[in-house]
Amino acid sequence: MFMKFRMSERQRGAAKTAVWTFTICMFIAVAAWRWSAVVAFFRKTVSVLMPVLLGLVFAYLLCPLMLWLEKHLGKLTDRRQPRPVLRRVLALTVTMLIVALFITGLIVAIVPELIASVKNLLVNIPEYLSSSGEWIQSRIAGLEHEQPQLYSVLISVWNSAQNSVSSLATQFEPKLDSIASGGADFIAAVTAGAYTIVRGSINFFIGMVFAIYLLFKKERYQAQARKALYAMFPTSKTHTFLRIGSHVSYNFMHFLAGKTLDSFIIGMLCFVGVTILRMPYAPLISIIVGVTNIIPFFGPILGAVPSGLLVLLSEPRKIIPFVIFILLLQQFDGNFLGPKILGNSLGMPMFWTLFAITVGGGMFGFIGMVAFIPLFAALYAFLSDFLAERLKQKGLPSDTESYTTDKIHFADLPGEDEPPQDGVPDEPDEEAANDGAEERIQNEKADAP
Repeated sequence: MFMKFRMSERQRGAAKTAVWTFTICMFIAVAAWRWSAVVAFFRKTVSVLMPVLLGLVFAYLLCPLMLWLEKHLGKLTDRRQPRPVLRRVLALTVTMLIVALFITGLIVAIVPELIASVKNLLVNIPEYLSSSGEWIQSRIAGLEHEQPQLYSVLISVWNSAQNSVSSLATQFEPKLDSIASGGADFIAAVTAGAYTIVRGSINFFIGMVFAIYLLFKKERYQAQARKALYAMFPTSKTHTFLRIGSHVSYNFMHFLAGKTLDSFIIGMLCFVGVTILRMPYAPLISIIVGVTNIIPFFGPILGAVPSGLLVLLSEPRKIIPFVIFILLLQQFDGNFLGPKILGNSLGMPMFWTLFAITVGGGMFGFIGMVAFIPLFAALYAFLSDFLAERLKQKGLPSDTESYTTDKIHFADLPGEDEPPQDGVPDEPDEEAANDGAEERIQNEKADAP
């Protein structure tokens, strides 16, 4: 006969925690032991699921536009009776047409100008390098007699870099010219990356097909996801997860839409400004400034440095007006345009913004810099709400200013008759403690058999 062992709820919870802890530790150990195999498996999985992942991203980004169109198209389709299917089909069709027109217009308007600017830069690189070399030699001419070895090393390094850049420009410029003019060498210029281009195009179109299906039955797929979460996890955990997801989605979409509009306006203003000032490579500089402006704090610096280098190489006398213009443009964006469009959408201190940019950029590059900021903002908001709720349950103030001193606010604690003076707790009564200890010992002796 075996005795039936029954576990209490507390014991059952401790057992589950132990099993999960052991499982997680085992997975971590296996991953650390076969890290290369884990990375290869992860990359293979991402490569296979890339169309699905792109479809999810496209559906998420296009959903606000589709809902906005559906709301306004409903005034035409629902005059006599509600027609949700017709409204959804029209809104989805118009959304895809807008995306197609936007991509086509972007390629037609920007790509030729961009290619022309890059081609002009490649053609003039030898001249730029020659003038830069003369300037460098004039600055280090004194080292030829004082430090001849250092002078020879610097000259050798500069000549090697100059030859490499000139050779690269000489090889790449005809290919770029052929691509821009649509010549016979276009296929040869693209052949090296043909597989990557074809694979990327296929993933893009399949992802758009997935996005259309997801958007058409958006509510049903969301309901299925919530159903699975509530079925597999505790209700409280699911509520918490959905609340975090709501924070992340709102912050990410609000930040991305506002920052994209802000960067587009800054790019257009930059193009108008550099055109008026007759700066070289106006389209290329405007694109660099506009794209990098999406990254908060570091974006203006990342955009101004290569743009200023282009101006310095081509027309050095215009570098000071260009720097002044970029500073004025960024001041306008940081103090007026950005706050008007974004407001306080992040609600996160600058320290955590810099932390998010550093971590995201180190892990995923430019995309990580952009994506990690709203993710950290959502996590910061969730943790702030969680800490405020916990402090409220303990009867403590939730504002940070209350904790700027070392004094504990006993007056806010429940069940305290009189708070101790100067925020210092009363000293324990040793006699009362000794009496209580003796009383417990006597009770234990009396209860002993």
